[in-house]
Amino acid sequence: MVRRSLALAAAAGIAMTATVVLVDASPALAAPTLKVSKTTGLKDGEQVTVSGTGFTKNLQQIAIGQCIKDVKGPADCNLSGGSQFTNADGTGKTPTLTLKMSKSFGGHDCAKVACVIAAQILPSSAPEETVNANRAAVAITFTTGGGTATKAPTPTATTKSPSAGSTTTSSSASSSTTAAGGTGGDGSTSGDALAKTGPGLEWATVVLIGGGLLLPGLGLIAVLPARRRRMASFH
Repeated sequence: MVRRSLALAAAAGIAMTATVVLVDASPALAAPTLKVSKTTGLKDGEQVTVSGTGFTKNLQQIAIGQCIKDVKGPADCNLSGGSQFTNADGTGKTPTLTLKMSKSFGGHDCAKVACVIAAQILPSSAPEETVNANRAAVAITFTTGGGTATKAPTPTATTKSPSAGSTTTSSSASSSTTAAGGTGGDGSTSGDALAKTGPGLEWATVVLIGGGLLLPGLGLIAVLPARRRRMASFH
């Protein structure tokens, strides 16, 4: 609960940064900049590191996180590990943060709308000129994905003919798709297995399959006593 509250507050601060806007900075100070370990070809769930320089010395509560470019509120930012608060040191630098990127968040899809990693202090925490002088943003893009269809091993089923006692073998072709996930900035591609959509789905599959096998059995148990009673009435 506390973590989500902090994320909401961070998003509220970042929400004031819609684009890479650096205005009203003091001529004596360098404009803040963000250094992001990777900005293109990102994969959903990939972690990146972010650090900043050029902020006001010892500035407190700087919100840094992933948002859509045209931000209107906290829902326009990634609140699931993609936003954090940090402070600048005596030289205007921020520590290196690790953020988890999401291709989709808050109903937004970064494949369809422009997304950024932005930094800003909360508007209510300092005068307007200080807020405006400590804004920064970097555009990010995600891989378009795609997959390569590969043949899975063909399962075989052996059946025995009741009349001749002969054995016939039939096969059913199946295929699986390996999610390539695109190529990242380091030139790597995804593994050779289907990507899991989330934890805990296996048990649901087992329950559904088990339920499908159990229902016919229950029906058979219910029918047998009635059939026995009818057979007994004929004797």
